[in-house]
Amino acid sequence: MDDLVDLQRDRIAFLEERVRQLEEALMPASVMAPIEYQLTANEARVFSHLASRDFGTKQSIMMALYSDRAEEPEIKIVDVFVCKMRRKLKPFGVRIETIWGQGYRLARPGMAEVAA
Repeated sequence: MDDLVDLQRDRIAFLEERVRQLEEALMPASVMAPIEYQLTANEARVFSHLASRDFGTKQSIMMALYSDRAEEPEIKIVDVFVCKMRRKLKPFGVRIETIWGQGYRLARPGMAEVAA
C-alpha cells in the first residue's frame, strides 16, 4: 500500500513539473508589451505569446490565456482579443497578421518595433 502511495506522489510531482514546464514554454516572461500600448492583462498575454514565437495557433493562445482555469470560453474569444489588439497596436506600427488555417503572428515590421 505504501509503495502505491509513493508511486502516486511521484507521478503527481512529475505531472506538476511537466505542467509548469509547458506553461513556461507557452508564456515566457521575457517579452512584455510596452505600457504605451495600453493592453489589458489578457491582451498582454496574447502579445507576449505572439512576440515569443513565429506564430501562435488559436489553441496555443487559449492555453496561454486560460491554462490556469478549469473552464475556458469559446475559442472565438481569441478573434475578439486580436481584433481589439489590432486597434490598440495600429498607432505604434505593430500589426497582427492572420495566417489562414493556422493562427496569428506579429508582422515582421511589428517585430522590429517590439525589439526596439
